[in-house]
Amino acid sequence: MPDITGLTDYVSTQVAAVLFIVMVIMIVRAFISQRWGMFFSSFLFAVVCWVVVANPGEFESMAMTLWNQVKSGGLN
Repeated sequence: MPDITGLTDYVSTQVAAVLFIVMVIMIVRAFISQRWGMFFSSFLFAVVCWVVVANPGEFESMAMTLWNQVKSGGLN
């Protein structure tokens, strides 16, 4: 089976970048229309996306740990 680690990292980075751009557009639209609830929720989501993209290893290990706990019988 071919090693597609580089391709997976590249695609993951590109998807995250597109998602971040969409979030910035949503923030600008909410700011212009002065819908502050939408503005702050879009802003927080964009920040979370940026943090996940900046630290993929930590979030991958956290997700794997959470998944292993769910598979072994749930969270206690």
